[in-house]
Amino acid sequence: MTKKVAIDASVYREPASGVHLAVKHAVTSEVSGLNGKAAVEIYSGLNFSGAVNCPVPSWASRPAGRVLWQQFCLPGRLRKSGVEALHAQAYTLPLRSHLPTLLNVHDIIALEAPALCAPANVWQMQLLLPASIRRASKCIVPTRHVAERLMAVLGVPAAKIEIAPWGVDYECFSRPAETPRAVPERYFLFVGNLEPKKNLPLLLAAYSRAAQRSGCALVIAGRAAWKSGPVVQALRSWRGPGEVLWLGRVEDQDLPGLYQGAQALVMPSLHEGFGLPVLEAMAAGCPVLHSRQPALLEVAGGAGRSFPADDAEALQRLLEQIATEEALRTELRAAGQERARVLPWSRWGRQAAELLLSL
Repeated sequence: MTKKVAIDASVYREPASGVHLAVKHAVTSEVSGLNGKAAVEIYSGLNFSGAVNCPVPSWASRPAGRVLWQQFCLPGRLRKSGVEALHAQAYTLPLRSHLPTLLNVHDIIALEAPALCAPANVWQMQLLLPASIRRASKCIVPTRHVAERLMAVLGVPAAKIEIAPWGVDYECFSRPAETPRAVPERYFLFVGNLEPKKNLPLLLAAYSRAAQRSGCALVIAGRAAWKSGPVVQALRSWRGPGEVLWLGRVEDQDLPGLYQGAQALVMPSLHEGFGLPVLEAMAAGCPVLHSRQPALLEVAGGAGRSFPADDAEALQRLLEQIATEEALRTELRAAGQERARVLPWSRWGRQAAELLLSL
């Protein structure tokens, strides 16, 4: 008899970025991995092929609304549908449900560095994340770094944790694409929300020193997020040196061309659980410069160049080097594409499907 499983992707919301974007790709790949092996219900605001889509009210994608919906509405719906196992895609699960549950824990930044996270997210994580982890049958994490933090900070047994790296649609990002007309001919690129953990002040400081010698502009692709006021002001008032162009949030279909046209993607993050732009850029043949944050080192797998997250001079030197040494750009493009090829989303989907079916 076919097993009946449910996926809680209620966290997804537009505009999607970071974890929300990863959840969308993760669910798509997991449904493919479950094809022919289980009947699947998905609770989200999206429509996924190959599954029964169960709508979730739009207010449930926000932290407070999601707590109420997940804890008080979802358990009854799961009982009524006769589901045998649940995969909760983002950090928390319905504590009143007695189903075997696989829980995605993308990071624990809200517990370890709450000053870098929006207060609503910190409240939700402090309220429910430790209890959800205790209640879960298994936890799935995107990097060994997150696994180690779970063990060190929350005392989670290693046997309860499965490491499944996120993936990238290699064909999508490697296929030749046009660079958006609005961007300069030569530029460094940052992709991500404008928020404290992304460490944009360091990037701006390093770029201001490297602008003249590199001959490159700096393009920022991401929406203003929590506590982004000072960074937004700096971007809007930039008068040199060099040129800084803030595009705001870029549509998914424009990202491949943006990566492909860049001299390098720069990820100066203070904290990450994974870092999807690293893999996307590598698939697109874009050299990657990233901070020595453990998750980014793990994801890049030696195919990028790293710098301390508190050292603007080190990043300045890398920016100048990558802009002036074509041989280095060629080396990093090849290494990055080789790295991206081994991490397709289909690999994550198969691993997640096997874990869910084993519960």
